[in-house]
Amino acid sequence: MLANVRGKVLTIGVASVLTVILIYLALQESEYSPTRLASNLGYGSAGYGSAGDQDTSKDTSWEGEDTFASSPTTTKPVSPPAATTKSASSHAPTITLSDGWEFDWKRDERNLGLSQEQCKAAFPLQYAEIERARDWHASQGGIKEDQIKLWINEPDKAHGQIRMLIHDGDLYVVGEKQGVVDRARYLQGGSMIYRAITAIPDPSVLPNIEFTLDRMDHPNPEPRRPGRVAWAWTRQLTDNDTWVMPDFNGWASSFWDTVGGYRAFRERSKKYLTPFNEKTKKALWRGQINVGQKISEVRKSLIEVSKDKPWSDIEEIRWDSGLGHPVQMEEHCKWQFLIHTEGNSWSGRLRNLVNCNSAIIIHNPLNYTAHFYSVLTPDGPNQNYIPAKNDWSDLEDIMNYYLEHQDEAERIAEETRRTFRDRYMTPAAEACYIRQMIYEWAKVQKFEPKLYKQVKDDNGEVKEKQRGYSWERFVFRAPARFDIPPPPDDYFFKSNQIDFDD
Repeated sequence: MLANVRGKVLTIGVASVLTVILIYLALQESEYSPTRLASNLGYGSAGYGSAGDQDTSKDTSWEGEDTFASSPTTTKPVSPPAATTKSASSHAPTITLSDGWEFDWKRDERNLGLSQEQCKAAFPLQYAEIERARDWHASQGGIKEDQIKLWINEPDKAHGQIRMLIHDGDLYVVGEKQGVVDRARYLQGGSMIYRAITAIPDPSVLPNIEFTLDRMDHPNPEPRRPGRVAWAWTRQLTDNDTWVMPDFNGWASSFWDTVGGYRAFRERSKKYLTPFNEKTKKALWRGQINVGQKISEVRKSLIEVSKDKPWSDIEEIRWDSGLGHPVQMEEHCKWQFLIHTEGNSWSGRLRNLVNCNSAIIIHNPLNYTAHFYSVLTPDGPNQNYIPAKNDWSDLEDIMNYYLEHQDEAERIAEETRRTFRDRYMTPAAEACYIRQMIYEWAKVQKFEPKLYKQVKDDNGEVKEKQRGYSWERFVFRAPARFDIPPPPDDYFFKSNQIDFDD
C-alpha cells in the first residue's frame, strides 16, 4: 500500500512539474513575454519590460495620515508592460578588471578619459542603443555618404543640423543648417563630443567618421525620410535609422532656464539629498501641457487624475500667463516622489530627476528612447523606478501603496541614486558612451571621410583646401545672417537656408 501511495505522489509531482513547464512555454509565446517586448525594442533578448513584482507579503505601513490610504492595507498595483526598459534579471554587478580596477563613483565620476576596457567594465548596460543602431544599419548594407547630407525642403519645421567630421582625432564642422530651434543645442552637443574625444591620451586612435547631428526633438518624424541617417538626442521607437547620443543637457541646459551646466547642477542637487523619510510625502510635477504646438495627452491626463488629491503636488505651468508655481530643478529632491512624462517627444527632465534620492514614477510604455533608457529597471531587487499607465489611471493606487510601504519606496529611491547619479549619468559614463558610438558607427560607415577637398584658385590651379572649420574655431563663429520675414513666416523661414556645406 505504501508503494502505491508513493507512486501516486510521484505521478502528481511529475504532472505538476510538466504543468509548470507548459505554462512557462505558453507565457514565452504571449505578447507580454519579456523576450518579445525586448525584440520589439530592438535590444535583443535581454528581457525588457517584465511584469511588476506581485509579492505583497511584506507589509510595513507608513505611520502617516489616513487620508493617503484608501484602505488599512493596500495592494501593490500591477505594472503596465514597460516596453522601454530592461528587466532586473540583466542588472550587471560591478566588474573588476584583472589589474584590480573597478569603478568608484567618488573617484571616477569626472574621469572623462577612462580606457575602453574600463568603460565597458564600469557601464556595461548603457550601450544597448548603440548596438541596436549598428546592427540595424549593418543589416541594411551600411551607411553611405549620401545618407548624411544636410536636409533641405523640409515638410515640417526646419531641422537645425551640423555635419561633423572626426579626422585623426580632431573634430571639425563641415556643414551647418540653422533651422528653427536655438543654435545652442548643437553647440552643447558638439561640445560633449569634443570633450569625449580630447579626454583620452591619444585621440588619434579613434576612427575617422563623418555624420550629421540633428538638434530637433523629432529627428526623423513621420512621414519618415527613407535612408537619411542622423545623430540625435532621442528617437521614436518606430524609427530604426537614428543614432541616439547623450542629449545636450549633459553639457548645459538651454539658456532660458536656471539649471545651467550639468556638472554644476549635480553639485547643487547634493545639498537637497535629505533622508527619504524627511522629504515631502507627495508626488511632484511641474510642466506645460501645450508642447510643440500641441496638447500632450499624457500630461493633460496627469493633471486631471491628480487634481485635489492629498498626495499630489502636481501643477501645470504656463510661462505666458504666470500660471503655476515653478520649482527649481535641484529643489525637486525635497519630494519623495517625482513624476516623469514625455513632452514634445522625449523629455530631458529625467536625466536631472535621477540625481535625487527620490522614487521616480514614469508612465509606460514610452514612445521615445534616450541613450540611458536601457538601464531603467521596473521591478525586482534592482528596481530603479515605478511604472504607471499612460493614462495615469493607476496613479492613486500607486501613491497609496508606496505611502504605506515607505521602506519599498526608499529602496527604489536609493537604487535610482546608486544606478544613475553614482554611475550611468556621470560625465564619465557619457564620455564613454560617445566614444563607443564613434567606434560602432565606423564599423558600418561605407565611405572614407576626407579632410581636404580640391578647389581651383584665382589662377585656375587645383589645390587642396581643408573642409569646414575646426571645432575650436566653429564655436566662436557667428552664424550667417538671413533676411527674416515678419511673423508667423519667420518661424519656418530657415527651412532651406544652409549656412555652409563643405
